Amino acid sequence: AGLAVVAAGASVALWWPATPSLAQKEAGKSAPAVPVKVAIATVRDQALSLSAVGQVQASQQAVVRARIEGLLTEVSFTEGQVVRPGQVLARLDDRSLRAQVDQAQAAVRRLQAELALAQLDLKRYQALVAESAISTQQRDQQQAQVAQLQAQLQSQQASLSQAQTQLSYTVITAPFGGRVGLRQVDVGNVVRPSDAHGLVTLVQTQPLVVVFQAPQTRLADVRRAMTQTQGATVTVAEREGGPILAQGRLRATDNVVDAGSGTLKLKAELAPAGDRLWPGQFVTVHLNTGSLAGALTVPTVAVQRGLKGSFVWRVTEGVAQMVPIQVRWQSDVVAAIDVNPQGLKAGDQVVIDGQSRLKPKALVKVLPAGPAVAAASKP
Repeated sequence: AGLAVVAAGASVALWWPATPSLAQKEAGKSAPAVPVKVAIATVRDQALSLSAVGQVQASQQAVVRARIEGLLTEVSFTEGQVVRPGQVLARLDDRSLRAQVDQAQAAVRRLQAELALAQLDLKRYQALVAESAISTQQRDQQQAQVAQLQAQLQSQQASLSQAQTQLSYTVITAPFGGRVGLRQVDVGNVVRPSDAHGLVTLVQTQPLVVVFQAPQTRLADVRRAMTQTQGATVTVAEREGGPILAQGRLRATDNVVDAGSGTLKLKAELAPAGDRLWPGQFVTVHLNTGSLAGALTVPTVAVQRGLKGSFVWRVTEGVAQMVPIQVRWQSDVVAAIDVNPQGLKAGDQVVIDGQSRLKPKALVKVLPAGPAVAAASKP
């Protein structure tokens, strides 16, 4: 029996958990520090901009077509050539129309001679009526004949003008200065006004314009840009972050917001950029919509969204704090924040990487930031 009691006591000792020490309790309470990267909240004058994808367009563009049907006898331009307004681009066979003009001119001259003779007869009849040598009826008949010839002459002159106009259509000229594209038809073909592609496309490349769209949520920024005296500044790059290819000014906005996309179409005129831009090219457009003086700014990646609104994680003495903020404006790089006396201040450290592992009062370990973050943090 004694042996059984001893065995039972040994068994209880094996299964009963040991009481943890105070050190072990403290170790359990202290979680490892979360590694994060931070940036500094700074106060600076923040330029406001709107970024969008736009398309370069010619300020004028036309498909040059024949205005009458005819045989193409001459092409007077080289593909890709820069032409001046009124320069001859092509000619059509004009022999038939020249004959019509000559015929109309001959008819005009015949009627002019008949009218001159009838007017002389009318003067003689008026003198004879004054001497009572002929009846007033003869004079009136001659006066009516003069009026009839005048009407016939006017009609024939209109026919001559129409024939001359048709003849002028055989010479196809540039409606404005610009650059011609690829020739669409060769000499020897019959061309018509209904031809879909015409003879050639002409675009005016000086100046160029860029058309882009702004979301309706940025209409306040667009209105602010339109109030600038000379038009808001626009810069154009081939891609986001690429070198600037051209600069210009905002010139016009559409009069309605597109119901399908919820965007407003804008047009800016660009300064001459040589051959760096081409009509139809897609580019990245930055529209300067104004500035915020003395704005508190943080990198956009620091701004988080929660159920109660936007917030940032602030690091104070190695501890993370959740700080609510009100964003006044933000781009892909920088966000401007309303200043709140109880909120974020200039010089505070905000977390820009590692936020997903944070919770209030969590210990953090600050890692060195990269050069891009350091640049965004500078005032």
